[in-house]
Amino acid sequence: MFDKNLFKNAFRSWVQNNPGATEEEAKEFCSANIPATAIASHYWLVEQSLEWFGWLKKRKTFDEREIVEEEAASAFC
Repeated sequence: MFDKNLFKNAFRSWVQNNPGATEEEAKEFCSANIPATAIASHYWLVEQSLEWFGWLKKRKTFDEREIVEEEAASAFC
């Protein structure tokens, strides 16, 4: 029996431990950690996980850009 909550925890941990991972690597993680017998019925979980992964990547990029802009602004003061 596939436990989606264990998968979610494992995915979160993997993302934290692999901050430079790509979306393709995230897809590979999902494929490797959801049994083939459960992939069709849990495809929504793959999509949800990849959406969350993409959101984190965009947020990280935004946060880094904001920090750089703040540092640049403080350099002019």
